[in-house]
Amino acid sequence: MIIIKLGGSIITDKSRYKTFRKRITEHIIKELADMDETMIVVHGGGSFGHIMAREYELPGGITEKRRIGAAIIHNDMVELNQMVTSILIENGISAVSIPPSSYILGNRRDYDIFDAYLDAGMTPVSFGDVYLMGGNEFGIYSGDQIMLDLSERLRPERAIFVSDVDGLYDKNPKLHKDARLLRSIYDDATFELSAADVTGGIKRKIETMKKMKEFVPEIYMLNGAKPERLREIGTKDFLGTMIS
Repeated sequence: MIIIKLGGSIITDKSRYKTFRKRITEHIIKELADMDETMIVVHGGGSFGHIMAREYELPGGITEKRRIGAAIIHNDMVELNQMVTSILIENGISAVSIPPSSYILGNRRDYDIFDAYLDAGMTPVSFGDVYLMGGNEFGIYSGDQIMLDLSERLRPERAIFVSDVDGLYDKNPKLHKDARLLRSIYDDATFELSAADVTGGIKRKIETMKKMKEFVPEIYMLNGAKPERLREIGTKDFLGTMIS
């Protein structure tokens, strides 16, 4: 089994509210369908999540402003999830949406629903979203955290992070022409955080991937704008980052 994260940076334009990159998402999913693997798909929020999270000051304690914000963000994320799930189904993948609100409440995490749908031969699809941390606070449960939690529970053979860059760099490649692609990650790497990302940016992603190594033998990050690289994983032609 493999677990795949479709980053919000590749399936949306993170700078423009609710801008879905349908064509590139279709190309990625066509490659996934050809892999013919048991899989779980997780996707980020991109411009369907982060922009409104900043505007409504989420996460944080429950206020009237944040109630409205949480409702808007959840509704937007469900909309994005429906578009992703529809493309999966159009490509012959028996996808079923599993929103975080169905398995996360406060400190409770109940992932039994994933086991049930996997046993039924279906492909669970989940996503980062706003959730109730308790009686008086909203949190944001990121797609990366879902990847970590599901990896610990299900121990997949492989985890793949699909982004809008070739992999992890020692600097932000969008700002620095001399940024160096890190083909393998062993030690800490530095990367400027994006103000558009309310879930911690690339630094937290690296930390999450390293934690996942305890549960997943192979972890990769690659550029979804070149989805054929999914086929090249494990070969000498693969261009991306392997987490070791």
